[in-house]
Amino acid sequence: MATYPQHHIKNTHYDQYLTNISVAYQENGVYIGERVIPVVEVDKQSDRYMVFDYQDHMIADDDIRRAPGTVASEMRTGWSDDAYFCEGYAKRYALYDEEIANADQDRIFNLKEMAAKQVKAKLLLNKEIKSAELLTNPLNFHEDLRVTVGEANTNPDIVKWSDFENSNPIRDIFELREKAERLGAPNLNTLVLSKPVYNILKMHPKFKTRFNEWLSPDFVSDEAIKDLLQVDNLIVANARKATSAQRRVGEGGMTNYIWGNNAVLMYLPSNPGRDVPAAAYTFQWTNPAANVVGNQKTREYYSEESKTLWIETEEWFAQKVVSKVSAVVLPDIVTPISG
Repeated sequence: MATYPQHHIKNTHYDQYLTNISVAYQENGVYIGERVIPVVEVDKQSDRYMVFDYQDHMIADDDIRRAPGTVASEMRTGWSDDAYFCEGYAKRYALYDEEIANADQDRIFNLKEMAAKQVKAKLLLNKEIKSAELLTNPLNFHEDLRVTVGEANTNPDIVKWSDFENSNPIRDIFELREKAERLGAPNLNTLVLSKPVYNILKMHPKFKTRFNEWLSPDFVSDEAIKDLLQVDNLIVANARKATSAQRRVGEGGMTNYIWGNNAVLMYLPSNPGRDVPAAAYTFQWTNPAANVVGNQKTREYYSEESKTLWIETEEWFAQKVVSKVSAVVLPDIVTPISG
């Protein structure tokens, strides 16, 4: 249910010190949403964005010979476009007068720091869930790059990688990359693995038989996996989500991995930008005139009515696929070790 704070956003300002604390808080790098769907800052809440679905530069049947005294043959690069709309996301943490009054001065700062980290974590969790929903949905990408995954006896496109005897992750990745390239994709240089998939690949015998010099007795190194699969980035998605019944640690059952049992082979540009191909982008609204200043900015303000000091973090963004051939989803690619 939406909430409506007493203080209008334009009448407050962001606390740079609390923002610096919260931005530094990454829970050991557990959230990967902003890494796999790079942030592109935009100054308008809604606008058009470029969809990379033409490959004019690869057309080989043009006659580009130039006779003396003539002009060069003309070309234009085509592209489609679509619209984004940046929505606002915010969370605030209550610090009551009574607990502040009973705290030492150093403790008051610690309370604010803790609050800034907590609201930052909420926004990162929200963005992580949205990132996983976008990138692990095969329907968001080219229909010729959608694969069926299953047990060997069901004749799927790809046998689950947890079936060590019948699966071949190396061949699967190279075959999918080649197919994507033939459809016009850039070199798919990044493999995103949910933690359950990562755990399986670390023990897969297809890797171990080829990289004996890189092995511990039981596990394949990350560098060996990257080298054999020819990817620049191996990104492990370890983030988990809980339900309200699991508020206390160890109660209410098991938490769930946000990225499920999925893997995503994708293209991740080294220098993201609105005119640079990628699988997807996060359009992050930044406009000082609207007091909207980028990702996860934190402010504090006091409410006389409730005698409460609020620590609040907000951001405005939209996530969009910009190239349907720049990612391949491998859905439910393993049966987890934990069952």
